[in-house]
Amino acid sequence: MNNHSYAIVALMSVMSLFGAQTALAGTPAGEVTQLSGFVMAVKANGSLKVLSPQSVVEAGDTLVSEENTYVRIGLADGRQAVLGPQTRLEFTSASRLNLATGQLQVLAVTPPGATRLTIAAGETTVDSGTASFNLFYQPDPAAALARRAYARASLALVASPVQSDAGTGFPLVEQVATTFIPQYVAPAVGVSSPPTSRTLAPGLHVAVLDGAVLISNAGGSANFSAGQFGFVRSSVQPPTLVPNNPALKFAPPPVFSNTSVPGNTSNISKPQAIDCEVR
Repeated sequence: MNNHSYAIVALMSVMSLFGAQTALAGTPAGEVTQLSGFVMAVKANGSLKVLSPQSVVEAGDTLVSEENTYVRIGLADGRQAVLGPQTRLEFTSASRLNLATGQLQVLAVTPPGATRLTIAAGETTVDSGTASFNLFYQPDPAAALARRAYARASLALVASPVQSDAGTGFPLVEQVATTFIPQYVAPAVGVSSPPTSRTLAPGLHVAVLDGAVLISNAGGSANFSAGQFGFVRSSVQPPTLVPNNPALKFAPPPVFSNTSVPGNTSNISKPQAIDCEVR
């Protein structure tokens, strides 16, 4: 398949992200419990909503975080999902997430919840089990280019006003225009991105904090346990064990590690264990 055909296929798959979950739209999938920065939700109907602490996240919502933003979501079964900067995450349902690009941390609860949580990244699936782990996903450049084109067209057609749960002190329309849309559409070709984990090779990277996760795709499957690092280059190549941390770094503000989150019985100090970078 040539690059042109691949881009068309990728574009069609991106379009499905906006419409596939319409039937589930409105079903609560989580709640924002902590926020540092600026994050918006693209609703199933294409409208935009600024989120704040205590905002409800619904099935069908696609959350998009700005640069230097971290947002903690309390999931229905008690797990915590923390989005990193410049991340796009779709809540397909209360028990299934779709990481389109960026960083995601999942913290398990004690005792573990009964709900099975799976996370899709491209055509690779992570079965979280009862583990706590970090993910970083950067799609193939051809797929990312098609996604930007569709996102740009979709945002240009948004007719409804931007909603907000936040008591914001900034001009909302200006904030959306200057920060959210550039991050959602992503930098144009030739424009350098900020120096973050996006310098990692395209694909899915995983770092397991505790427990074990199962990663599978068309190329095969593999289990990764506490302290291990894994990498999936593409949907047709099997997950592989990486001997050392490949510069995968997840460092939310200290308040995310030191403040108790209502309803969460997990060890809140877990993120501190991976703030440093292992070489």
